[in-house]
Amino acid sequence: MKRYFLFTLMLLLGCTLFAQPDKVYKSLKDVKNPADVYILQLHNKRLKTIPREVFAMTNLRQLDLRGNRIAFLPDSISQLQNLQRLELSRNPLMALPASMANMEQLRELVLWSTYVTELPPQFSRLDGTLELLDLRHCPLMLDDQTAINTLLPSVKKLWDYACNCAD
Repeated sequence: MKRYFLFTLMLLLGCTLFAQPDKVYKSLKDVKNPADVYILQLHNKRLKTIPREVFAMTNLRQLDLRGNRIAFLPDSISQLQNLQRLELSRNPLMALPASMANMEQLRELVLWSTYVTELPPQFSRLDGTLELLDLRHCPLMLDDQTAINTLLPSVKKLWDYACNCAD
């Protein structure tokens, strides 16, 4: 009886046993089943765009794209509906698409050392869910910080001291 119970339990839990939510994928070549990817680290790969294979990863929770050459994010980024952490540091990124406001699971958005100075007005919808916005080493002026604070008042923000000085 005990064996039957254990066997049944293993069958019921089998799907979750094979998917490894804590496994970190560092290359798209290692991915056999896109649905099994929860954490993907593609940092320092000289990427200019997000590879289209990433958008098939329906369970992706963390995406690390720091240190690449991504200057533009298409609206496709909002297809990653389960994404909780997006790391875009040290990319020549200047703006974010308004469609990212639909990413209801997003908790951390790391834009450290990018050129982002403003967020689309639609980002106000993320005020109840986004927990951390990292804009350190971004060229923010005091007016930019004030606008972001108004847009996302309850989000913890990390940024450098800004001034309203003229160049």
